[in-house]
Amino acid sequence: MSPSVGALRRASLVLLLAAMIWGSMIPVLAALAEHYDNWLLSWSRYILGLPVLWLAVLLSTRPAAAPRPLDWTKLLKLGTAMTAFSVLYTFGVAHAHPATSAIVLMCGPIWATLLARAMLGATTPPGFGLTLVLVVAGGIVVVLGTPGRAAGSFGLEGGEGLLVIAQLCWSWYSIRAQQWLADRGQIALSALTSTVASVLLGLVCAVVWALGGIAWPTRPPTPVEWGMVAWIGILGVAVAVLLWNTGVSLVGVPVASLFANSAPVFAIGLAALMGREPSWLQVAGGVVVLAGIAQLQIRQTRAARR
Repeated sequence: MSPSVGALRRASLVLLLAAMIWGSMIPVLAALAEHYDNWLLSWSRYILGLPVLWLAVLLSTRPAAAPRPLDWTKLLKLGTAMTAFSVLYTFGVAHAHPATSAIVLMCGPIWATLLARAMLGATTPPGFGLTLVLVVAGGIVVVLGTPGRAAGSFGLEGGEGLLVIAQLCWSWYSIRAQQWLADRGQIALSALTSTVASVLLGLVCAVVWALGGIAWPTRPPTPVEWGMVAWIGILGVAVAVLLWNTGVSLVGVPVASLFANSAPVFAIGLAALMGREPSWLQVAGGVVVLAGIAQLQIRQTRAARR
C-alpha cells in the first residue's frame, strides 16, 4: 500500500533531518580524528547516545497493543548487524582512498534497493529509477568536486568491498528491525538495538585494544571537543538513528536511502559556514541530488492524492 500524503511529509522531514545530522558529522568527525582514535570515537558515540534514547523511551507513550515477547536471538542479530556496519565501515574507509570510498557510499541506494527486492520482493514507486540515477550521479559529482583533490588520485585499494558489505548490513538491519520490533514503537526499537550494538562494539574495541590497535589520547578533550563528541553521540546516534528508523517505517528502505545521499550536501553547507568555500561542482552535484529527491516526492504526493 502506498504511503499517505501525511506519511510522505513526515518521512521527508525526519529523513532530511537525519541526513542533515549525518552530514554535519562529516567535518566534525574529521576534526576529532586528528587527535582521537577512530575506534574510541565510534564507541563513544553509542555510549553517549544511549541515555538520551532510554530517557525518550521512559517519557514516550507506550503502544496501545501489547508487543510480542522480546526475541533475544533476533535482537542479537540486529545488534550484530549494527556493529558489523560500524566495524566494516571503519576498516573500509581506512583501506580505501577517501574519494573512492565516498563514491562507493554514494551508491548505497542501489544496494538498499537490491536487498529490499531480494528480502521482501519490494517494488519501487514510479519515478524511483530516475531519482536513483540523479541521487547517485549527483553524489559522485559532489565527491569529484572536492576542492584540493588531485585528478586521478584515487583507485581501488581493497576497502571498497567492505564498504559495500557495511551498507548491506545497515540495510538488512533497517528492514529486519521494522519486521521484528516495530510493534514496540520506533523509540524502543532504536534504544534496544543501539544498546546491544554498544555492548558488542565495546567488546570489539576491547579486542582491538588488547592487540595494540587503539591509540589513547595524550591530552584531555577541550570544552569545544567535548561539545563535538556530544554532538556526534547524542545527535549522530540517538536522534539520527531514531529519525532514520521512523522514516524507514513510513516509506521503506529504498526510498529512505535516497535521502541519506543528501548528507554530503549538508556537509558542504556546514563546511561553507566554517570558512571552506565549496567548488561549483559540489554545488551542482548537491542541486542534482536534491532535485532528484524532490521529483520523487512530487510524484508520490500526487499519486497519494488520487
